[in-house]
Amino acid sequence: MKAVSRIHALDIFRFVAAFGVVLYHYTARPEGTIDSLSTIFQYGYLGVPIFFMISGYVIALSAQDRTAYQFGVSRFARLYPGLWACMAFTVAIIYATGGKLPGAEQFLTNAMLINDYLGQPDIDGVYWTLHAELKFYACVMILVATGLFPKYKIWLTIWLALTIANHMTGQPNFMGWFISPSWSPYFIAGVAMFHMSERRPTFFSVSILFGALAMATIQSYRVAGGFIPDAGVTERLIASGLMLAFAFGLLAVSLRIVIVKPAKWIVTMGCMTYPLYLIHNRSGKALIDGPLSAVPEWAALSITVALMVVSSYLIFRFVERPISNLVRRFGLKLPGWLARTKPQAIKESI
Repeated sequence: MKAVSRIHALDIFRFVAAFGVVLYHYTARPEGTIDSLSTIFQYGYLGVPIFFMISGYVIALSAQDRTAYQFGVSRFARLYPGLWACMAFTVAIIYATGGKLPGAEQFLTNAMLINDYLGQPDIDGVYWTLHAELKFYACVMILVATGLFPKYKIWLTIWLALTIANHMTGQPNFMGWFISPSWSPYFIAGVAMFHMSERRPTFFSVSILFGALAMATIQSYRVAGGFIPDAGVTERLIASGLMLAFAFGLLAVSLRIVIVKPAKWIVTMGCMTYPLYLIHNRSGKALIDGPLSAVPEWAALSITVALMVVSSYLIFRFVERPISNLVRRFGLKLPGWLARTKPQAIKESI
């Protein structure tokens, strides 16, 4: 199995995107009173589509030269241990601040990321992005398992065509069950950037990229009203423009126009992104509007941001990384152990 090299510029993009989402959630609270901050950070939600673009690139890179099983183990180890640790953190904060604790069914279905199929709400609102990611992982795993992953020209074309059709007509209406049509343009753009990085830009990869970015621009304009209260034409155009600016920044990284030298602190920033994103929203708001409501809002925001950054580092360093590494090693060695023990089990049964 070929080792996947780390792209340090993407770690910086990840952290900036996550921090933007944090500031957006804290300053866009209905209870917020610092209008100047909410005006500045109202576009922080754009960190989410940037995550999806980065994911398209990274997952295409991760699936290279791996079997479906190896890819599945890698994604499971990356997604679930961190989720479990962050869920525990969020539930602890909910309990400490006197909030309503999730029931057993809600907790377990969230832990497996199947709650949306079973009618159970997310424990934290940010988990909706994990459902979109998981569907993308599953589709890539199927492509790898069927040997279709290298035939990217076929499936990228079909995927983009289905996405355009869904946006224009609402059909196929079942598309959302296996891949998110709303966020597909961002994933597709990331995959296209990966192929431009690996094989140099070609007519196909450039066409797919700009087709996906055209759809992403339209989508960014459409959904801005769902994130920015009373968003007008100006706010929607700014949102689309910022999304495109980040996209072309990622393209510059993909084409090695921008290269960031390796540094341990950059890797740490990138690794902290996942727990920071998962813990900041519900638990952070519970602190700001609960125990910290007695101090000035700017102080509550500063304390909470600092607490979330420190907590995300501790979760990554002492919980997520050790457990993820253990799960990954166990999963990758499991087939070999089963292969060695099967003949002995058969012999004993005889």
